[in-house]
Amino acid sequence: MRKHVKLLKKEKGMTLIELLAVIIIIAIILAIAIPIIANVIGQSRDRADVSEALNIISAAKLKHAQEGGNDLPYTAGELAGYIDFETNDNNFQVSFNGTTWSISGHPAVGIAGTNNATSVTEGQLRNYLDNN
Repeated sequence: MRKHVKLLKKEKGMTLIELLAVIIIIAIILAIAIPIIANVIGQSRDRADVSEALNIISAAKLKHAQEGGNDLPYTAGELAGYIDFETNDNNFQVSFNGTTWSISGHPAVGIAGTNNATSVTEGQLRNYLDNN
């Protein structure tokens, strides 16, 4: 037993091979984690854009209910008093066809819409949030 204790006392630190093994393990963990984290961040941004579009549609519904809604489609300027946040893109338009609310010119169209869509409905936005 004393021999083992003496051997342990003489050992001063880690060998070069042990240090390389630790560095390689850390590199492998980082190589796996970084793409996963980047994917999560991208999905969060997409969900934020879709949520923002739904909030804009809600503001348009409120304006429509309060003012009669004769001046459809609504633009960012017309909804300024109903939107209490800065939007990513102020070139959007919200329209209502009698049954369905939709938004165009917003980044959420490319996220929740189909290929080459120019607008996206409120239902498509909600479906995106429910499934992603």
